[in-house]
Amino acid sequence: MTSVTPTAAMTMHLCSLSSFKVFLGALAFAIAAPSFAITYIVPPDRFEIERASAIVVGRVLGSRVETSQFGIETVTTIALEEAIKGNPGSNVDIHTPGGTLDGETRVVPGVPTFADGERVLLFLFQREDGAYVISDLGLGTFRLVRELAVRNDADIEGWDAGGKVHVEQLRSAERFLNFVRGVVRGDVVSEDYAVAKMPLMVKAESLRPIASASFTATSYMLTYGAGHGTRWNVFPSAVSWNRGNSETGPLGNGAAEISAAFSTWNAGGTNYVLSSATANPNGFLEATDGTNNIVFEKNLTSAGIQPFSCVSGGALGVAGMTHASPGTHVYRGETFFTTAEADVSMNQGVGNCSPGTIPQELFKSAITHEFGHTLGLRHSDQTRDLSASCSGDPTLDCTTAALMNHILASGLNGQLQPWDNAALNAVYGTAPACTPPSITVQPSGASINSGNSAQLSVAATGTAPLSYQWFAGLSGDASTPVNGGTTATIVVAPATTTAYWVRVTGACGPVANSNTAIVAVAVCVPPQILTTLKDQMVLAGSIVSLTINALGTNTSVSWFANGNVIAAGPTLITQPLTQTTQFRAHVTNACGVADSNTITITVVSPRRRTVLH
Repeated sequence: MTSVTPTAAMTMHLCSLSSFKVFLGALAFAIAAPSFAITYIVPPDRFEIERASAIVVGRVLGSRVETSQFGIETVTTIALEEAIKGNPGSNVDIHTPGGTLDGETRVVPGVPTFADGERVLLFLFQREDGAYVISDLGLGTFRLVRELAVRNDADIEGWDAGGKVHVEQLRSAERFLNFVRGVVRGDVVSEDYAVAKMPLMVKAESLRPIASASFTATSYMLTYGAGHGTRWNVFPSAVSWNRGNSETGPLGNGAAEISAAFSTWNAGGTNYVLSSATANPNGFLEATDGTNNIVFEKNLTSAGIQPFSCVSGGALGVAGMTHASPGTHVYRGETFFTTAEADVSMNQGVGNCSPGTIPQELFKSAITHEFGHTLGLRHSDQTRDLSASCSGDPTLDCTTAALMNHILASGLNGQLQPWDNAALNAVYGTAPACTPPSITVQPSGASINSGNSAQLSVAATGTAPLSYQWFAGLSGDASTPVNGGTTATIVVAPATTTAYWVRVTGACGPVANSNTAIVAVAVCVPPQILTTLKDQMVLAGSIVSLTINALGTNTSVSWFANGNVIAAGPTLITQPLTQTTQFRAHVTNACGVADSNTITITVVSPRRRTVLH
C-alpha cells in the first residue's frame, strides 16, 4: 500500500500501508492467500478528521473472530472514554480484516491490531452494513502512549504534498486531541501538535546489503503459512492479466502504466501479459474468480478505504496475491506455496485527478511497486511480515534504495534498483543481461522568436525498450511533464524562455536524465506601418513603384490589387497598367498583422493631337 499527499491540490504522488491476506487450509495446505499492499497519498490530518464517520477515544476490552459477507474479520470492542464525533454508543465494535476461524486463517500484516487494555484514538468509517471499520486503516489509528498520539509508521508508505517522501510525525496527545475536537466543532484551530522525534541510532552498515549469495529466495519474500513464501511456478510461460475496466478522466485508461510495470518486471525474467480487457468488476476484496484482474474506480469502503480525493489524497489502490494452489513446490531447494491468482484494485476517485495532481512518475512507480507484491516480494527495508525494519536481521538483504522500499523515492520512474533485481533473480532465476539507459547525444538549446517553434532531440542507448519523457524545468525537476513529450525528438513553442530536459527509461534502472537545454525566446514586436500610400493618376501602360515601411519582428509584406495577392516584399513594381486599380499592403509576423491604407491608381489614355494638313 502506498500513500501520497497531493500537490497544490495534489496527490501525491504515495507508499503507505502494506498488508496482505492469507487463507491457509491447515491440513491440505490449500491456501487462498491474498497478499496486498495499499498505495496512499497521505492526506492532511484535518482531511481525515472531516471525512471520518465517527472519532472515538477509548480502551481495548478484547477481540473475537467472526465471519461476514466480507470474509473472516477480527472484531475488537472499544470501551469509549469520549465520542469526539458521531454517537457509536458506550462500546463500539471495530471490524478489521483477518483472523482464524474454523481452521481457516486470514493473515493481514499491516492492518491495525490491538492489545487488551491499550488506549487508542480511532477515526472510523461506517460501512453499508452499519459496522464500523477504521478509516483508511493505518492512517486512522493512533495509540495514546507516554503523552503521545502515535501511528505505526511501518504501515505508512507514501508521499506528502509536492511529491516529497512522507515522514510520519510524532504528535502531542493532548494538543492533537484538542485539534481534533476543534476541527469537529468547526473552530479555527492551528496545527501546533507536532513534537520532535528522538534520533534513531542505527548504523549505516545495517542498511547495506551483504553479498547476495548469502540470502535465500525465501528471505526476499512475504511470509505465509509455515514461513513459506508464495511464487508463480509457470515462468517463462505467460501469466495472463485482464483489465476489467478502464480508468476514466485525464490520467488515461491505465493501459500505459500497466504495460510499463509489466515491461519492468518482465526484464527480470518474469512474464506478465495483459491479454484481455473483458468487463470484470471483481477486485482484491471479492472472492477469487480465477482471473488476474486489474480494475479501476473500485469501491473499497468495506475495508475502510475511503474514496480518493484529488485535493487531499487517500488510498490509490490495493494489490497483491489473492489465491494459491493446493500444496507446495520446490525451487532451488526451497519450498514455496504456488501463486494461482493476483489482483490489483485502484480506488474510486482516482480518475477525477489530473496528471498535475498525481505526478505521472510517482504513479508509475507506485503501480510497479504494487505488482512487485503480486510476485511475492516483501519491502526491501522491512521484515518478511512487514512489521518492522529489517536493519537488525543479518539474514535479510536490507536497504532503502529500492523500488520495493516501503517508502517510494522520487526519481525512480518505475525502474528496478539493485535490491529489486537481486530479489527477482533469487526468486525467479537470473535475468538476462540488462544495460541501463545512457545518453549519447545531449539535447541542444535553441533561440527562436516568439510564436515560432524549436526542435529538441536526444540519443540514448541501453537494453530496449527505451521510453522518453520530456519535462519543462531544470534537469531532475519532474514536476512539469511536457504534454505529448514521449519521443526522442519533440517540437516545442514556448511563449517565454524555457528550460527543458528528458528522462530516458530502459528495461532496467537507473534512469538517465539529460542535461538542461534552454530554448531562448526573443520578444516579438507586432507590425506597425509607418508609410501612408497616396492615390495616383498615370497614363495607360505606365509602371508604378509602391513602397511600404514597417516596424516589427521578422515582418513579411504582401501586396493586393483589387483584393487579390499579386506580390511580396516591401516594394511593389507593377506590370504596365491598363486599367484603374486599387492597391494595399498587408504586413504580418508571428504576433500580429497590419494593413496599409488602400489607394487607387487611376489609368487614363494618352491625349491625341490634331494634325493639320
